Amino acid sequence: MTHRTIALRINVPGILLTALFVVLFAGALQAQDKSAVVAEIGDYELTLGEFEEQYIRNNGGEAAAVRSSMEDRKEFLDLLVKYRLKVLEAREKGFDEDPEIIKELEEYRNSLAVPYLTERALIDPAVEDLYNRRLEEVRAAHILIRIPTDSLGQPDTLSAYNRAMEVIDQAKAGVSFDSLARKYSDDKGTKEKGGDLLWFSAGMTVPAFDAAAYALEPGEIADHPVRTMFGYHVVKLADRQPTRGEIHVRHILVRLPQEAGDDTLAAFNKAVSLLDSLKNGTDFADLARRNSDDPGSAANGGDLGWVTRRKFVPEFELAAFELGVGEVSRPVRTQFGYHIIEVTDERPVRSLEESRQELKDLYRRYSYEQDNQHFLSSIYDKFNVRINEDVSAAIIAAVDTTATTSTPGWYNAISDDLKKRTWVTLDGAEVTVDDAIRRIERDQELQSKALNRASVANLAEMLGQKKAIELETRDLEERYPEFGKLMKEYREGVLLFRAEQEAVWNNVKVEEERLKEYWEQHRSEYTWPDRVRFSEIFVTTDSLANVLRDSLRQGVPFEDLAARHTQRSGYKKKMGEWGYQPYDANELADTASTMEIGAIAGPMKFQYGYSIIKVTDKDAAREKTFKEAQSEVSSRFQEYESKRLEREWIQSLKDKFGVEIDTELLSEAFSDLNEPRSSSR
Repeated sequence: MTHRTIALRINVPGILLTALFVVLFAGALQAQDKSAVVAEIGDYELTLGEFEEQYIRNNGGEAAAVRSSMEDRKEFLDLLVKYRLKVLEAREKGFDEDPEIIKELEEYRNSLAVPYLTERALIDPAVEDLYNRRLEEVRAAHILIRIPTDSLGQPDTLSAYNRAMEVIDQAKAGVSFDSLARKYSDDKGTKEKGGDLLWFSAGMTVPAFDAAAYALEPGEIADHPVRTMFGYHVVKLADRQPTRGEIHVRHILVRLPQEAGDDTLAAFNKAVSLLDSLKNGTDFADLARRNSDDPGSAANGGDLGWVTRRKFVPEFELAAFELGVGEVSRPVRTQFGYHIIEVTDERPVRSLEESRQELKDLYRRYSYEQDNQHFLSSIYDKFNVRINEDVSAAIIAAVDTTATTSTPGWYNAISDDLKKRTWVTLDGAEVTVDDAIRRIERDQELQSKALNRASVANLAEMLGQKKAIELETRDLEERYPEFGKLMKEYREGVLLFRAEQEAVWNNVKVEEERLKEYWEQHRSEYTWPDRVRFSEIFVTTDSLANVLRDSLRQGVPFEDLAARHTQRSGYKKKMGEWGYQPYDANELADTASTMEIGAIAGPMKFQYGYSIIKVTDKDAAREKTFKEAQSEVSSRFQEYESKRLEREWIQSLKDKFGVEIDTELLSEAFSDLNEPRSSSR
């Protein structure tokens, strides 16, 4: 571009310099225009933006795209052009109107739509909420009231709830929460500590408890007990603060003696003396290696690595997370002994994208099943699904109630009039009995359902739910453009496959005459290395191997012993025959390669037992005969022929549709990714 060479001149008058800057700036903007056309393929315009998007997705991301050479970009553009030509040809041939392809695309969309909707409308927002909540950690206390059983063995939830409410009333009236926990709590692990659960963040307790704790302000007690699988919880929030993230910790442990006594004081005094050494400048790691009683970390200078909350016993965790970087604790007593703890580094909470997969896995364990049921039920309710019970009764009266929906022809007894009746009604749609039969026949989830009264009622509900979900996902492409792109790519892939199958693969003819011709042209590429043929007697004990070796010395035929005694699991070689093997195939072949034909060697340790081998032939390196090479020749010929046909096909498509390429634009690709993302100036 000429304006760039002009811009390199010096001593240019100010007005001219300003004009040149404007030209340069305009040129830069034009170069980064994502709508600029890189290639015209028939009536399809491949833009710079689409090229960049496809390159980034298929070649290792943005960093790899920025580093790519012009050759890399041209090569990928060539692939995109070929792809587009094949899709154009498929559409011109009408493959997009083929009933089989339409059916395949419909089935693929149906299988993908619900998981995609669930991912975008349920999981992604839930993961973001979980992430945002985990930016803060809370310290809560609770009093657990377990649910007893009544005289009939049924859960007595009312009495447990009333007890919990009585505790809440006392706590709100000013009675110490600690004393109430010690008196009433059924959680033996925390009652003596006033119900203190220490610090935690979302996802570390059950969802209902999380929700209650995060809804409170420090010092506040929940107005109502929280029901979980454990019982009813009276919840009090002690404090809340921003989540610290991860800290890098090391420690020195002075272990307590097995029986407490004066030695406990000795352990404490030793910990104090070690702390004094640290204060006087002794290296922490060296001190830990020489003095720590923790065998898992002492050799590494006491290093415990990067940790988050809930990785250690409570006393250790509380002390460690109170320390700043470079700070050392006083001796901290735990069940293991006295610890001297140092925090050597810290790092903030990871970003949402860095945490997404971990949080998604956590959410699936945490509350996905319950949330998903509510999500699907909301869709079901949205479309006001209604079941015609008269039709259900008529179906039950008509079919064999001992059969299932997998029984061939189970629906033959249903009359044509009944098949036309509406079984399930929704706002905006209906499902006739005939629709239901067709759906049941192709939906694996609706197979093997009994045709009794209860099962038919359940079947009708499932049909209603599935239809409701279809209605909910019918505009998925508009609501989520990424789903539209996904379906477009799959549709084009199916069309391309069909076009290529017709033009290339169906025309590859593998005939012996052509194979021989190809082999003659490439026969030097099909060779055997030096090979040796040998047989083996294989047993799992050296004692039996030695007995068999003695039998061979006494003249017992090798083949007889191999047939009777070889113990290889799944051994398929007749009489222990290995056939011809390259010298470097394994240790046996390597040994056999040094032996004379007819010679016997062993026993030798091999794999999971002992081997005795006999060399039966040798074959020097040579070209393979056509018969020996035929399977390889056939495979390579098919590959060669398909590539040849594809090249000819692509050229014919270029001639047919026309291709215009602006390779200069490729030099401007990804230029905006080279620019700083932010600037202080």
